[in-house]
Amino acid sequence: MSLEAIKVIAAAETDAEKQRLDALAEAKRIIAAAEAAGKDEVQKAKDAAESQVLSLCQEAEAQGKAALAQATQEIQANCRSLEEGAGDKMDQAVAIIVERVVSG
Repeated sequence: MSLEAIKVIAAAETDAEKQRLDALAEAKRIIAAAEAAGKDEVQKAKDAAESQVLSLCQEAEAQGKAALAQATQEIQANCRSLEEGAGDKMDQAVAIIVERVVSG
């Protein structure tokens, strides 16, 4: 083999090694960029989920307060109705007792 052929082969091997190292560095850069982008996407998804949970909690709290207000109104209306009914029956009971005491 001639010296010139050895130099060409050595240069080709050196060039191939440089290309391999460049490709390896590019692959590492692409992986790092993908990992960073993935972390950003995960954080965005986490933030969106937290925002949605907060919104759902606020909505549930508002619905709970509305249900409580409605139940309170219904209970108060029932109490007033019972009190009014009891007042009428109290008058009847007093009249019956007075009648029995006076008659008896």
